[in-house]
Amino acid sequence: MKNIKIKKIQNKLKDKNIHALIINRTDEFLNEYISPDSERLFWATGFSGSAGRAIVSQNSASLFVDGRYTFQAREQVDSNQISLEHLNDFSKKLSAYFIKNEYLALDPKLHSIEETLKYIDLAAKNETKLYFTEDNIIDELWDDKPKRNYGFVFDHPKNFAGIESSEKLTNVIKTLDKNNLDAYLLSSLDSIAWLLNIRGSDIINTPLAFAYLLISPKDKPILYIKLDVVEPILNKRLTNYINIEPIEKIKDVFNDLEDNSKIGLDFKASSYFFYDLSIKKNCAPVHHENPCLIPKATKNAIELQGARKAHIRDGVSVTKFLYWLKNHPNIENENEDSAANKLFSFRKKNDLFHSVSFDTISAIGKNAALPHYRYDKNKPIPLKKNSIYLFDSGGQYFDGTTDITRTVILGKANKEQKEMFTRVLKGHINLSKHTFPEKTKGTDIDYIARASLKEIGCDYDHGTGHGIGSFLSVHEAPQRISKKNMFPSVDLLTGMILSNEPGYYKEGEYGIRIENILIVNKENENLLGFENISWAPIDRDLIEPLLLSSHEVKWLNDYHQTVFDKLSTLLNADEKLWLQEVTLPL
Repeated sequence: MKNIKIKKIQNKLKDKNIHALIINRTDEFLNEYISPDSERLFWATGFSGSAGRAIVSQNSASLFVDGRYTFQAREQVDSNQISLEHLNDFSKKLSAYFIKNEYLALDPKLHSIEETLKYIDLAAKNETKLYFTEDNIIDELWDDKPKRNYGFVFDHPKNFAGIESSEKLTNVIKTLDKNNLDAYLLSSLDSIAWLLNIRGSDIINTPLAFAYLLISPKDKPILYIKLDVVEPILNKRLTNYINIEPIEKIKDVFNDLEDNSKIGLDFKASSYFFYDLSIKKNCAPVHHENPCLIPKATKNAIELQGARKAHIRDGVSVTKFLYWLKNHPNIENENEDSAANKLFSFRKKNDLFHSVSFDTISAIGKNAALPHYRYDKNKPIPLKKNSIYLFDSGGQYFDGTTDITRTVILGKANKEQKEMFTRVLKGHINLSKHTFPEKTKGTDIDYIARASLKEIGCDYDHGTGHGIGSFLSVHEAPQRISKKNMFPSVDLLTGMILSNEPGYYKEGEYGIRIENILIVNKENENLLGFENISWAPIDRDLIEPLLLSSHEVKWLNDYHQTVFDKLSTLLNADEKLWLQEVTLPL
């Protein structure tokens, strides 16, 4: 695990007379899920998680990750070269690198406007020199860097999207006009996909296309995209109401705007590159929240119905997989990779299946204690009798995106495992059946999922719920359920889709997580609540019934009855008989 790349970076910094370099794990669109050519943090540090950042100076290196990745980072990173820190401490630790008359480097394409303006302010206070790289320093060293691949871009028709893109654009333009904006640059890929009813294949498992969109109340919107990958039928539809330019011309995006034009940018989600570019073009950049965020998050009736249907098909796959797992005559002949492939073999047969929605987390024993564990396909760990096995998996369907986690015991569970599983289950149940008034944020109800664990001094270091897109990103902003100090939050609104996934992780031994997907619904005139749309049995072999209240037992029995009612007719005779047994009332 010896890391020699850090030394290469440090030598490059010395050559350029740069004191330190900030490396963000993202791409120029500030995506969470990125293509191989943007995996600069992984190249530099060996850490493969989906969230993190590093600071490399001429004589030190630090990697910052959140609680989902603490254990994983310890296993992947050379601790002799790189110190590990919690992501919450990044801002505090960063201040030490703002040194008088020293250069601090960053790539303006990979940092948000909001983040970079803070750096500029800190640099001014400390008389530090910010060095904005034109060519990324990592790219200069990355000899075998993959080439960027542009996949085909295709139509996402109204029967799946629910609303024509022309209607969505009209509503966005009204918003911009109301706020006196001369133009708005949209660089969020899932927002562009949602707004134009297009999907792509530029990012694995997430149907997005690399693109930018300049919207103006006065002129036709301009889509910057790779021209030769847009399907002809889609091109014909789009050119009825937008102009299309090659993505290679994005540096010219503001060229035709008049001086002092007021350009809207989401300072939290747009790169500083465009802020700087707009100023150089004599325009006035102003912060305006992405106008697609809330309309995209609050799904329309067709999107919601599609999500419900997709989760039933997906639930059949998961249930078939659970039957295979729990009834396998020689489970120790299987491994984390073969198990994930078996689940995929069930899922890929489903109607409207496009791809998985992320790389399946398939984890046995101590590996399940790593919330975002990635197994090594070249050295898969065998499954083990009387061990906990956790899988977190999902599918991209043309009518919806799915995500589900189940934790099962392959044999017999011990008393501690049953208690911890049941406490996680209690949190899952109580959040699922919670009702709340309008204006409630996800941060206001997160405590419900943690309450049973907190009774015995335990917790989990990740959010309880993330937003889900509609044949889009499996992690969708801005809706989420988390602690107040973890992430910003918004009001939970009717039509939002979120996960419900409390967990418990005992380092070096086992991990537990139970995840279903919920829709925010209006319960009555005064209250909102959740509609569960994930359907697969919860392992009764891990439940300690005495820890459940009568209300929790009722919820579980009702849930299992619904699982049987929805899925049993779609299973073969043996699977149906097994499902009947494992969904019997407690």
